[in-house]
Amino acid sequence: LAGDKNRTVREEALRCLRSIPHTPQQWETLSSLASQYPESADLFAAALNPKRLSVGRPALFDTQAWLKALEAVKEPADPESGRRIFHHGRLANCAHCHRHGGRGNVVGPDLSSLGNKQDRTWLLKSILEPSREMAPEYQPRTIILTDGRTFTGIRLRSYVKETIRDANGQNRTFDRSDVEAMIESPVSFMPSGLVHSLTDRELKDLIAFLESNGHQK
Repeated sequence: LAGDKNRTVREEALRCLRSIPHTPQQWETLSSLASQYPESADLFAAALNPKRLSVGRPALFDTQAWLKALEAVKEPADPESGRRIFHHGRLANCAHCHRHGGRGNVVGPDLSSLGNKQDRTWLLKSILEPSREMAPEYQPRTIILTDGRTFTGIRLRSYVKETIRDANGQNRTFDRSDVEAMIESPVSFMPSGLVHSLTDRELKDLIAFLESNGHQK
């Protein structure tokens, strides 16, 4: 499939190959195919050597440098490609925590209408530094029980019982009498190195998808 003439099929296959080791024969095959499909060169390179995505790129705090890198991508942004990346289980995996257009999980905020509320710089900064700015209702909290056990999640209720939703979307409920302490975490559930799993083109497409609210313009 990595050599399929259909670009969508080919690039989805290459994304799946990115996270698995290759035999010498597979490596040679991918290298040969890369020369046949120059429009997918960045994805072939990432499949052959995923570590290159962490080398020679701007610091995560340098949003302007990242914006310039995305502007340097020659191809127009493709929101439909961004949609596939959003839901891809081996790459961005945004849907593990977020919903969009009725699909995904409910650990973090629903991102369906995010493009109506925020600009591109804010979207990129939130991906680069997810712990920099968190809405209070989505800030993780660690519950310490009287027996010493700890659980971390998003706080849902605070009545007779405490309920949190963990990073896998599972709710856990505790009697308040069993809770020794509750501490706010400064670290978001969203990993800060997410961009190091994506090429510049993929990141550009993902942001275009979020900007378009899931609809082609």
